[in-house]
Amino acid sequence: MDTTNKLFFPKSKEEFTKLSDELIKTYDQGLQTIIDIPKEKKTFENTFDATERLNVAYSIKYSALTFPSSVNVDKEIRDISNEVESVLSKHSIENSMREDLYQAYVQCCQQNNDFKDSSLTEEQKRYVKKTLEGFEKNGLQLPKEKRDELKAIKTEISDLCIQFSKNLSEDKTKLSFSPDQLKGVPKDIVESLEKDESKEGNYFVSLKYPEIQPVIKYCSVPETRKAAEFANASKCMKENTPILEKTMQLRYKAAQILGYKDWASFKSHYLMVQTNENIQAFTKRMVDLLQPHGRIEFEKLKELKKQDYLEKGLEHDGNFYSYDYVYYSNLMLVKDYQVDNNLVKEYFPMDVVFKGIFDIYQDLLSVKFTEEKPIESWHEDVKMYSVSDSTDGRFMGYFYLDLFPRDGKYTHAAVWPLIEGFRRGNEGQVPVASMVCNFTKPTATAPSLLTHDEVVTAFHEFGHVMHNMSTKVSYSMFSGTSVERDFVECPSQLFENWCWDKDILVNKLSGHYKDNSKKLPGDLVDRMVASKNLNIALFYLRQLQYSTFDNTIHGSNPENFVNTADLFRQIQTNIFLNPNQKGTHPGASFEHVMGGYDAQYYSYMFSEVFSASIFEKFQEKGVMNKELGKKLRDLVLAVGGSQDSNVTIRSFLGEAPKESAFLKTINLA
Repeated sequence: MDTTNKLFFPKSKEEFTKLSDELIKTYDQGLQTIIDIPKEKKTFENTFDATERLNVAYSIKYSALTFPSSVNVDKEIRDISNEVESVLSKHSIENSMREDLYQAYVQCCQQNNDFKDSSLTEEQKRYVKKTLEGFEKNGLQLPKEKRDELKAIKTEISDLCIQFSKNLSEDKTKLSFSPDQLKGVPKDIVESLEKDESKEGNYFVSLKYPEIQPVIKYCSVPETRKAAEFANASKCMKENTPILEKTMQLRYKAAQILGYKDWASFKSHYLMVQTNENIQAFTKRMVDLLQPHGRIEFEKLKELKKQDYLEKGLEHDGNFYSYDYVYYSNLMLVKDYQVDNNLVKEYFPMDVVFKGIFDIYQDLLSVKFTEEKPIESWHEDVKMYSVSDSTDGRFMGYFYLDLFPRDGKYTHAAVWPLIEGFRRGNEGQVPVASMVCNFTKPTATAPSLLTHDEVVTAFHEFGHVMHNMSTKVSYSMFSGTSVERDFVECPSQLFENWCWDKDILVNKLSGHYKDNSKKLPGDLVDRMVASKNLNIALFYLRQLQYSTFDNTIHGSNPENFVNTADLFRQIQTNIFLNPNQKGTHPGASFEHVMGGYDAQYYSYMFSEVFSASIFEKFQEKGVMNKELGKKLRDLVLAVGGSQDSNVTIRSFLGEAPKESAFLKTINLA
């Protein structure tokens, strides 16, 4: 099997356009060849396997053309990449709604008695099912007039989603603050900020996470936090609100055409949860369980603010604002647990943390990472690694790390499966993935230091990397993270638990930036672990707030509510118990609902039930139990989407996952 890294990128606008045109032409010719095979001669090999080969070649070039929009340093390249993505999306929609292509697959199934008596593997049968399902999701069972209407809607939705994301990536908002206005923000953060030359001594704070979040979290000046949170919560509000509202109207219309009550009912039909009623029941169950605890947590935060104002001699109006939540949660961490995040991060220099992450994953999953010279790198900071099986030497794949913020770069943390891995007979290719984050970049005078939250983020995202690297599927459609959306977060959420193990925190992940041999002090680790569930009910109520917003805009007729900004504020008030500032709209920067998690944001919390159930097994046998780690790799990570994830989770657990396992992890069982 070919183990080379096939990733490449066009270098100019002309190359992007040329490659895109060639890709569409070649792919369409291949599909036509499949369509033209007479019905009586159609077989699984010359129809479905042939489609898979086309898709494999297509997906490599698709990544080459579209990934640069999220990471390239050149705005011209990002723009042409976005333009090409729009063209390819339209082409994909057209092909997914071609009646002649759909009929070619149907004829193949009819000719072979739906493969009931064939020697197809279970994965091959699932490939047939998912291929046909893809067409049915796009209305191939509908009259042509309805199909054409649906095609136009899906094309418009695709363009709107691309524009929504582009607006966020290209946002240039900057706030200017004096040193006095930034009181409380760590010195290393302030010194890393761009200076405002128009106002002597002032610093610019952009809305990039490593800049805006420390201001909201640490700044002791309420007016500064208010301004910072207002800007962050209204990011791209003017541009993206109409895009969001138009998209949800179009999705509702598409669902109606397809015969579903609403978009959430359509999406959930193909997920583990099965129905939107099940999503709503799960959400309500969690809200009802968590809100009483959340109210108690809020009262403690309000009391802390009251005491803080009293100690500082400030006049307190009795209110607790949205820009107080993160600040006083952190202050509570310091006061009640003596956990100072600024001190903690001194023990988490990036190099030490990632060495620890690598060691843990290598040990647990029986794999080996080797740093390689980057192939087709898009920035000098990017690193590339190869992965192999440490027991038999089998080559597994490549991954990239792109860890620091840049202008125009994707602003959150995510993993792109750039090339899907598969192995089928003599055919196959190894997977390639990229982990994209936005941690504070080191300077000439200061290293990159991670907060413990960022260590958890790194562990989480690297879980997605290893889900992709571990694949052993026969068809690329099922590679790595190509599972049901409400299962995809499970492995990554599982691995977050290692960040709370005392031995791992001390001996694997920590080392003071001035002297790596100095580990996190034991008493500090004890306090960190003890604080794990501090304000945990509010944390999950925040998740449920976003889930509810997502489900509301996609689970009913959009005509039921006129203004999504008002809706968001109402939901935040009702669920999180603390309204966002008037005049803001966090939903306008809620990229998940425009980037693949539409009507599915519940899945983050839903999959916590699975990850907690798996972690119980590790708690029983030891978090570094290699036998259990290998079982996880073989029974969960390697199978990807080649079987229903309900089967996957049961095969590992030997039983159904339990909500009680999740509730136990947050001390509410």
